[in-house]
Amino acid sequence: MKERLLQLVVGHIILTFGISLLVISNVGVGSWDTVYLGLKEHIGGTYGTWSFVIQLSLVLVNSLILWKKPEWKSLIGIALSSALIDFWLGVVFPGVLMEGVVLQAVVFGTGIALLALGIATYIRTNFFNSPFDGLMIATSKRLHVSLQTARTINEFTAVAIGFLLGGPVGVGTIILSLCLGYGIQTSMKWLDSLKNKGLVHA
Repeated sequence: MKERLLQLVVGHIILTFGISLLVISNVGVGSWDTVYLGLKEHIGGTYGTWSFVIQLSLVLVNSLILWKKPEWKSLIGIALSSALIDFWLGVVFPGVLMEGVVLQAVVFGTGIALLALGIATYIRTNFFNSPFDGLMIATSKRLHVSLQTARTINEFTAVAIGFLLGGPVGVGTIILSLCLGYGIQTSMKWLDSLKNKGLVHA
């Protein structure tokens, strides 16, 4: 249990550091990140604050759509990621934005790799589903569409909202949506190989 909790924390540290690199690369961020940053720009507050508010809202919305109890365990990950992203952006990289195509590309690529590795690390603990996964399932059931279609609907909806709010929608947003799934799959295989060698336990 302690090892799984440690893995959960380490995974969130890695994935939030990856997100922070995507933000400071100034190339574009993930679909929901555009919403958080757009709200931050218009209303104030921090990335982490809006990340917590939106994800908590999704937990409640998913519960209403699926007509079941909210998955309160997911609040652990929500609170952890919200606090960590504010640490990275507010303490480590306050006001930092990369300049120069090469540097931006390197920072952005590193951000995608770390985000994928962090996600792969924490989901292997099987503690809870993210609110986004819950929304995908809820959308699929409500609209009677496949999970892939539901995820696409949700992602494009988030990007549209983020764009209207003035969030940092860019070419990186498209690249991230195309590459993240592959990155997570690759990271899972790499972690599996480490487990087989006895270097990790989960």
